[in-house]
Amino acid sequence: MELRNICTAFFLLYVGWKDLRKREIPLFLTALFAGGGLLYSLSAQRQAVDFLIPAGIGLMFLALGFLTGGGMGLGDAWVLLALGTVLDTGEYMATLCAAVFLAAVWAGVLLAAFKKNRKTEIPFVPFLLLGYIGGLIL
Repeated sequence: MELRNICTAFFLLYVGWKDLRKREIPLFLTALFAGGGLLYSLSAQRQAVDFLIPAGIGLMFLALGFLTGGGMGLGDAWVLLALGTVLDTGEYMATLCAAVFLAAVWAGVLLAAFKKNRKTEIPFVPFLLLGYIGGLIL
């Protein structure tokens, strides 16, 4: 397993734990991870498309967070942007799709079994962690 994978998994684990426990995302750590990701990407000479597609998706989530007045957490969008500096486009898309799917399933469980409503907030980073780990295993 590459050091990049280990660092990404530990980053998502810690940030996901903070998101679950305190409903906050440490932005300094996210910025530090993104900076390390940029250094990694430059040293690995990644292609521009591997930066631009994840950056565009992350910026769309950031815009969605602003437009919804925080309905989609801004911290989650910053984490998505930071992940784009480290992950290849395929890994990024697989992680994001798996996370959205798992979050939707969990939201369905909350609605059906626990009688929550659609305004119930759920942390997203733990689902990013599960999607990323799932991608590593598969």
